[in-house]
Amino acid sequence: MERTKLLTFSVIGLLLLNLLTIGYVVFKSGHFSQSDQSRSQPLGREGPARVIISRLHFDEQQQKQFLEMGRQHHQETRRLNEESVRLFRTYYSLLATTPPDTAKASMLARQIADIQRQIAELNFAHFQEIKALCRPEQQADFVQLVDDLARLFGRPQRPPRNGNDGPPEATMGGPPEEHPDGPPENFPPKP
Repeated sequence: MERTKLLTFSVIGLLLLNLLTIGYVVFKSGHFSQSDQSRSQPLGREGPARVIISRLHFDEQQQKQFLEMGRQHHQETRRLNEESVRLFRTYYSLLATTPPDTAKASMLARQIADIQRQIAELNFAHFQEIKALCRPEQQADFVQLVDDLARLFGRPQRPPRNGNDGPPEATMGGPPEEHPDGPPENFPPKP
C-alpha cells in the first residue's frame, strides 16, 4: 500500500474515532436526552426551584409567585456574578505587571468583597421572601429546608480532587487550607 493511502486511511480513521468519542461523551452526559426545560438546570442535579417547590409543598398560586421571584433573583444574581468575574479578571491581570499595582489590587479586593456581600444579602432576602410566601403549615418545612441549606453552604465549595492531580482531599490529612499546593479557593464563579 502506498504511503499516502496509508496516511489518508489513518487520518480518516482517527477522525472517525474522535467523532465517536465526542458523541459518546455528549450522549453519556445526557445533554441531548433531556428536555429543553431541564437543560437549563445543572446536569445530574434536580433544579433548586423544583426542590423548593416540592419540599415546601407549594400550591399552584404559590408556585407562580415563587417562580417569578426566582426569575428576578436569578437575573440579579447573574448580574452580580458577571460583575464579580470581571473584577476577578482585572484583579488577577495585575499580576502580569511588574511590580503589581498594590493600591489597585486592594481597591479591587474590596470591590470583590462588596459583590460577595451583595450576593449573600440578595440570597438572604430571597429566602425571606420565600418564607413570607409559606402558609403557617409550611413553616416547619421551610425551617427544615433552611437547616439543609445551612449544611449545604457550610461544606467546602471545592469537590475532592481525583485523577492524576493527587489524592482526594479527605485522604490528605486535613482541610484544604493546610495544602497550599492546590488551586486557590477564591476562583471567580463561572458565568
